[in-house]
Amino acid sequence: MTEKRVPPWERAQLNFKLAERKRLRQLEERESPAKARLSDLEENRKRLAKITQYICPDCRRYILSELLSEDERKVGKQLGFCQCKKEPDK
Repeated sequence: MTEKRVPPWERAQLNFKLAERKRLRQLEERESPAKARLSDLEENRKRLAKITQYICPDCRRYILSELLSEDERKVGKQLGFCQCKKEPDK
């Protein structure tokens, strides 16, 4: 069977559509790491806000509490806990 000849203008249209799809896909791939970084930043902001509840505003050390995570307890033991006798904000 012989292949049907495709007119040059139709071939140009197909090439253009394929190139446009490829360009859009590349743009999406470039933007997706930025979206992931934004979600990581937002998660870090929330975590930081949660952690700052347990830090003394005067001496900038952890206030000893049962609510501290294991990692925060380790840091508190290394640097020393707050001696100001303040209660953590809830």
